[in-house]
Amino acid sequence: MMAAVPVSLPVIRLIQQKLLPDSNAVHLAEVLMGGLLKPTAAEGKDGETGEVNYEFYQGVRQELITITPKSKTVDVILCLSEFVNRELRLRQSVRKFEAMLLDPDVEIEPEYLPFAQITAQTLQLLGGKYAEMGQQIQQKISQPELGNIQQPLRLQVFECKTVTVNQLGEIIKEDIKLVQYFTENLPNNIRLEMVVIPGGTFLMGSPRGEPERYNNENPQHEVTVPPFFMGKYPVTQAQWRAVAEEEQVNRELNPASHFKGDDLPVESISWYDAVEFCDRLSKLTRRHYRLPSEAEWEYACRGGTTTPFNFGETITPQLANYNGNNTYGSGSKGGYRKKTTPVGSFELANAFGLYDMHGNVWEWCQDHWHKDYHNAPSNGSAWLKKESFDNNNNSFPRMLRGGSWSSKPMNCRSVYRNHHVPDDRFNYNGFRVVVSFARI
Repeated sequence: MMAAVPVSLPVIRLIQQKLLPDSNAVHLAEVLMGGLLKPTAAEGKDGETGEVNYEFYQGVRQELITITPKSKTVDVILCLSEFVNRELRLRQSVRKFEAMLLDPDVEIEPEYLPFAQITAQTLQLLGGKYAEMGQQIQQKISQPELGNIQQPLRLQVFECKTVTVNQLGEIIKEDIKLVQYFTENLPNNIRLEMVVIPGGTFLMGSPRGEPERYNNENPQHEVTVPPFFMGKYPVTQAQWRAVAEEEQVNRELNPASHFKGDDLPVESISWYDAVEFCDRLSKLTRRHYRLPSEAEWEYACRGGTTTPFNFGETITPQLANYNGNNTYGSGSKGGYRKKTTPVGSFELANAFGLYDMHGNVWEWCQDHWHKDYHNAPSNGSAWLKKESFDNNNNSFPRMLRGGSWSSKPMNCRSVYRNHHVPDDRFNYNGFRVVVSFARI
């Protein structure tokens, strides 16, 4: 059982108390003196020798995890949440510790790194759906060290055009917005423009009267989103190549995209590919780039609107790239391009200054798929399946938003929720990046 956790006397006593109540001091002595463990003294205050910990000899931990039933190993990991909360005097809840392991925006405090590292190794050795969780934790703790030096941040302002359409898709209002942004200078003179998304509270999900809505868009719920920066456009093929040439962090990146063009959105990439891109971009720029949460994406897409699309009640092929052979509401049919279009080519943004939020390519989000919004976070964070130890699924689906060049208009709505397994690569799936204000 102890192969699943860092070994110290408090941990051993907790396992005895919670999982092996019939064990005694003799059993403890057999474990400590059986030739599997070697003592390591932790450093205490003022450099003095502190509490004695133990580590397995090389290869022993892996072998024990392999021969131990998965259910018992998982029980030990769950039991250790109590150890973290009580013995290490964690000042937050156990839920906060879970967030430390799984939420990319929550730092792992140094004293919990040993537990995080062994948890990651253990889950990966268990295989199946546990392996995905372990990879997620391992990716977080092996995230490149960015240090304190960052490229200087200079906010600039750009003008963008927004429109509002009526139920027929006719433009009834035009406006010019001033939007703040900063520019990341990537290799090969490639630029990445990041737009300021102001914090705020919105209703996530679709209202009951919205045409062609789905049950998974229920219940509508209030979400408060902190401010962040989001890519002005989906990541382009030129941006992809510039970052993909950087040093590997966790996985290789292969050439992507079925449709070719520097200013076309990158596509045919998996969720894992998108995360690796964010990791390399973070190391390059010394800012913590990531995928948006599903709540951040919908909040950013809406731009303060409550209509099915951020420009109004319907959509037309003059406003976005989707399958124009189909209609939404009272809108009219139009052309079906059957391919991606250059980012920003419609020259219409939403109120936050974001382009191509409807159609062109689906955009990966951090979140796991959930069948509806019951018990969803209300703080804008990613909704991850931390509790799904009992599901034997090998690869939990991840969220995509926004629709694509091949989508029906109802699937391009601000609220529409799509999901694929994270290894899927299709020529309609892309992404855009975000960075939190706190990480700048």
